[in-house]
Amino acid sequence: MKNFLLYPKSGTEKAAVFWNLMASGLNSVVSIILLLFVTRIAGTEDAGIFSLGFSTAQMMLCIGNYGMRNFQSTDIKDKYQFGTYLGSRILTSTAMIVITILFVAAKGYYMEKALIVVFLCLLKVTDAVDDLYGGFFQRNGRLDISGKILFLRVFAYCTAFLVTLLVSRSVMAAILASILVSALVLILLLFLTKSAFSFSVRSFSLASIGRLLVECFPLCLGAFLLIYLGNAPKYAIDSYLSSTMQAYYTYLFMPCFVINLLVGFVLQPVLVKLTVLWENQKNQAFLKYCFLMHLAALGISLVILLGGAFLGCPVLSIVFGVNLNSYSAVLDVLLIGGGFFALAVIDQVILTIMRHQYAMLWGFGLASLFATVLSPVLVKSMGLMGAALAYTCSDAILFLIFLLFIVFYYRKERCSR
Repeated sequence: MKNFLLYPKSGTEKAAVFWNLMASGLNSVVSIILLLFVTRIAGTEDAGIFSLGFSTAQMMLCIGNYGMRNFQSTDIKDKYQFGTYLGSRILTSTAMIVITILFVAAKGYYMEKALIVVFLCLLKVTDAVDDLYGGFFQRNGRLDISGKILFLRVFAYCTAFLVTLLVSRSVMAAILASILVSALVLILLLFLTKSAFSFSVRSFSLASIGRLLVECFPLCLGAFLLIYLGNAPKYAIDSYLSSTMQAYYTYLFMPCFVINLLVGFVLQPVLVKLTVLWENQKNQAFLKYCFLMHLAALGISLVILLGGAFLGCPVLSIVFGVNLNSYSAVLDVLLIGGGFFALAVIDQVILTIMRHQYAMLWGFGLASLFATVLSPVLVKSMGLMGAALAYTCSDAILFLIFLLFIVFYYRKERCSR
């Protein structure tokens, strides 16, 4: 296993691309896989509760990750040492759990629903720790190791979830088994890399941690609000519709993950290169890469939109064992929203590389305000179509604002020289 993790010793671009694809692919569809298990074994009512809990845990993970992955992996001047990133991740992961407990208490969820949300959040803590070390490996030119660890860990805990759910028929027991397996596998795999990498914590200091947290705060808030944009319609469904409708909406939302998966595959391997181009003022090459990433996202979105229009609902109906054919228009609107979301994520990364993360808060603030105010109104009056429209319009607003900021700051900093 050790040789598998560390080979090839020097790292290769092909290995990085392959394992980033494998890991990103599995991690992007893990919610689909787990939800499919719950639907088939426990039923749509439990699936609706699980899907809401998983979405909430994913949103809370933004607090644990604190938006640092892209910042850490593009910290090519070593402004902060690994010990600083580690210390900050301990604090943010703790905050993530505390805020989740306060959230379920404020929502007034009954005990089982509240525990499912909290347990899923604990599972996401292992994601937050994995993300920290993944950023370290990526920064050191070994994105392949990061991908291998993520793939093996997610595969292991998905297997544990399925086996436990089949045996116990308990969603909570399955989540607890996943937490245990995910943590143990992560610890084992990181231990096996210690001979090749030094995870020094000598740079641990509260002052440097504080500075890092302040600098990355807009990235954390932005990541949180980015997920919230997708969750706002779900919370409106939770208030006005049934858990079964919640499950249906989540099934229809699944193809949007495919768009994000493929865009993530395009984005991660060129992240450090894009940073170097910006830092070295290679303006033409920087613009070229930015254009190609947007073009790739548009192409991916169009292909999936066309496929979804003809095959989406029939395929989803077969996969999840429910009739979704009457919701084809909802799926089409959601897929358009998924395209805008992918473009917004690309623009978020570009603004991070340009180190204008505070400017992003304007986009997140306006889009979140729109989602918060209109999601309940649209869901109450239009049902699932209202939820889809709220999601798509919010993401479109976010993308347009980010794009305007990129154009503004690029012209200000590069064209004026």
